[in-house]
Amino acid sequence: MNRISRTSGALAALTVVAAALTGCGSSGGPSSGGQGAGQITIGYAGGGAVDTYMSTIIKHVEDKLDVKIKTAVYPTYDDQLNQLPTQFAAKTAPDIILWDNSAPIAQYATEGAIQPIDDLIKGTDVDLGLYPKALVEGWRIEDGLYAVPSYLQNSAYAFNTDVLGAAGITDLPQTLDDLAADARQVKSATGKPGIVLLDNLFHLTQYMLAAGGGYDFGKTIDSKENEAGLDFLLGLFKDGSAQTAQQLGATWDGEALANGLAASSDGGPWYIGFMGTTAPDVKYELTPIPGVDAGSPVVATYGGGFSLSAAAKDPETAAKVIALLTDTTSQEAVLSTKLGFVPAMTKYADQYRDETPQYAAFTADVLAAGVSLDYPIKTTEFGNDLVTGFQQLVADGSTSSKELLAGLQDKYGQ
Repeated sequence: MNRISRTSGALAALTVVAAALTGCGSSGGPSSGGQGAGQITIGYAGGGAVDTYMSTIIKHVEDKLDVKIKTAVYPTYDDQLNQLPTQFAAKTAPDIILWDNSAPIAQYATEGAIQPIDDLIKGTDVDLGLYPKALVEGWRIEDGLYAVPSYLQNSAYAFNTDVLGAAGITDLPQTLDDLAADARQVKSATGKPGIVLLDNLFHLTQYMLAAGGGYDFGKTIDSKENEAGLDFLLGLFKDGSAQTAQQLGATWDGEALANGLAASSDGGPWYIGFMGTTAPDVKYELTPIPGVDAGSPVVATYGGGFSLSAAAKDPETAAKVIALLTDTTSQEAVLSTKLGFVPAMTKYADQYRDETPQYAAFTADVLAAGVSLDYPIKTTEFGNDLVTGFQQLVADGSTSSKELLAGLQDKYGQ
């Protein structure tokens, strides 16, 4: 699992697709949900360190509980999100699902595809106080908790300091206005865009959050703050100070930044592993996203978690499994297996920070104060329409961000 796959259009297929689940695990076989007592199925997007991590924590569960774990492994995170709608409809989804809450969690929760687990975990050792509050709240929909966190993610801003230096910029921007001014200076001095954007729901949302906006699950789509966030980007696209990764010939924003094609992009801690292996000689810095005012940066605090399918036939046992999949032993496995994510529990996030200097700016206080990815309920459809509308605004300006958001509010708002 990696952010590149998550942001490549994975949310484009919440309509029913006729694709069978691929892959197998300790017990083999692609089918999943509806397992009887004594066998629990866990679905996740596999590959690389994820398989090592999952094998480690599944063994931990089987050592502690009289339960057999069957895995349903999706080839990619895109495949997982694409196939789950069919599986939820057919009641064949895995009993337990590992995913992150940039997925359409609210939609699945309100449609009854996944179930709240508040009462189920009361009889386990799960202690939600061990996690950043913002991370836990990101899994709450209408007062129900829909996952126990396993790893942490957060949005950030990444700067190629070599490109900034070539434009005569030595200090990182402290506000959105500073960011815009620097982007234009980079364009003027080097001919390169100051900002590269991967134009999808997650990345467009970061600029709206930076401007003080958000969706509140559809209640505030057309807020003035969201309008300001889109207008911020549109102004920079208009004069060439911002461009998409595709316009720069890159598959995603990190690739453009690593190749010195742009000066900055919104991103997250996944940049650390990518830059370390792909561009170890490139100088970069990772910070919270500049906000409207100096000293008030913004991050979205979200992450991976284990959710419970509504079709699980033994939810009590599944809840015990989830408790072990997220306990301190499993949190240590996030680090020991080099998963590439930050452990969800605060004390292990602190350990990760100590071992990873590039993550130093994301203190426990910054993460605890992070905002949630409170996407509208029909997340996929909303994201598709937002991206299409934004692309049209960039292409011809035939409408305005205010009109775009007003239309989205009418269609997807609460």
